[in-house]
Amino acid sequence: MLNARHQGVLRAIVLDYVRTAEPVGSRTISRRYGFSLSPATIRTTMADLEDLGYVAQPHTSAGRIPTDRGYRFYVDTLMDRPRLSRAEVQRIAQHVGPPTGEVEEMLREAGKLLSALSPYVAVVLAPRLQESQFRRVEFVSLARDQVLVILLADGGLVHHKVVAVDEVMPQEELDRLARYLSGLLRGHTLRQVRDLLLVQMTEEKAQYDQMLARALRFGAKALGAEPERDVYVAGAAHIADQPEFSDIAKMKAVFATFEEKSKLVKILNECVTGEEFKIFIGSEIPVREIQGLSVIAAPYRRGDRLLGVVGVLGPTRMDYGRALALVETTARLLSRALTKLDE
Repeated sequence: MLNARHQGVLRAIVLDYVRTAEPVGSRTISRRYGFSLSPATIRTTMADLEDLGYVAQPHTSAGRIPTDRGYRFYVDTLMDRPRLSRAEVQRIAQHVGPPTGEVEEMLREAGKLLSALSPYVAVVLAPRLQESQFRRVEFVSLARDQVLVILLADGGLVHHKVVAVDEVMPQEELDRLARYLSGLLRGHTLRQVRDLLLVQMTEEKAQYDQMLARALRFGAKALGAEPERDVYVAGAAHIADQPEFSDIAKMKAVFATFEEKSKLVKILNECVTGEEFKIFIGSEIPVREIQGLSVIAAPYRRGDRLLGVVGVLGPTRMDYGRALALVETTARLLSRALTKLDE
């Protein structure tokens, strides 16, 4: 356990390092943070914190910087929880509920705004498409053996994928199949759609109706696979502004992870829980390439249904209190706007 002196010095180190990105020395703490302790006593306390793994010394003549363990103690025990200004709350409320009422647009707007209000990368994990109600399917011929499948679900969610086909089908035939499947499957979730297609394919009518059999076979192929969960990223260029990522190789690895969205989905899926928020700090992140970052995420809902999460990614040297206030407020107002779509 850290005593009050240890906690006060650790808090000062975190606050100063977040502000300056420079190792923090004992004289800085004594001068800026009003400790009634001598620099020598503060140095002893800092050495204790280093022995306990809460701070580290980059090199012999430098001050200390927080470790992941130090940030974790700060977040769990010492962090202030600031509130956003009324103007900031109003700005978020205005942007997360666009007039179109399309879920996909609302999620993208939430991400853009979160990125604009913070110096971090904003991420929004979209709802699982298979739990959304099916509205329409469209097929577009790309080549002799490839068809683009466009799935439209409730709230304007859209999913695209390319499937290989064994036979050449003109666009008119694809349009006819799409109209038939849309009428048959509308109002079901994609999870139900897969089961319904299998049931329909075994019925006697399908054995004698060539058009129906073809539509069902193609539908099973196009709609049967589990759609990958989508994630929207905004403000990725913010990472380049952080001194921690002046190393080009390190920055490239981070950007490659943003491009490979399945890794972001892996992280954010861990945050889709009933908890108010989740914070992963550095080495706690389950994706090695971005363990120099921290993630703050909060869930958003539509009524009682948990849909996904909104969050930010930034250096471990982030302003956790401010970032958490932005993320939680955005998630809360987004949930309110999505729930109003059903009213």
